[in-house]
Amino acid sequence: MQTTQISRGRLILAAVGLGAALLLASLAVALWQGVGSKADGRSSAGGRVMPGFSLARFDGTPFSLEPQSKGPVFVYFWASWCVPCQAEAPVIQKLWPEYQKRGYTFVGVNIWDAESDAKRFVEQQRLTFPVMPDAEGRVYVDYGVDALPDSYFMEPGLRARTRYQGALTEATLRELLDELARPGGA
Repeated sequence: MQTTQISRGRLILAAVGLGAALLLASLAVALWQGVGSKADGRSSAGGRVMPGFSLARFDGTPFSLEPQSKGPVFVYFWASWCVPCQAEAPVIQKLWPEYQKRGYTFVGVNIWDAESDAKRFVEQQRLTFPVMPDAEGRVYVDYGVDALPDSYFMEPGLRARTRYQGALTEATLRELLDELARPGGA
């Protein structure tokens, strides 16, 4: 009987130790990924020159980012099922005509979605800026997208100034777009 109690005690101790190790490992991964570092989802993109891309829009017309890169560029990764994307799409559409007149390019890249659902989303949201599917997954991998929504704010020449992960409010979107017009983002 005493051997059974010792074995049971060791088993409980091992389970508690394993649980603590898993908890510490999870916290370490979260800290390594920057969880909690920015309350609003904003992070510096470090001035990295982002890759250009060419994709077909939902209507089949080709789109190439490189010719659009003479001015500021906003690239937005989204999906129809993404609840924050549903909330921010009208905000992005609202600001698009104003910033287009100022020389900005807005691009919406649809990922992880059924094309029919994405097309319906574009129609329902009445999106008029260029939107296209990344059916092969090449663009979102090149940009390091691992959650939605995810956005890049780039200076002319596709030099990424800011990355924003999470839902954009109108105030935050305006602020980040306007920073692109100022040298150094100040």
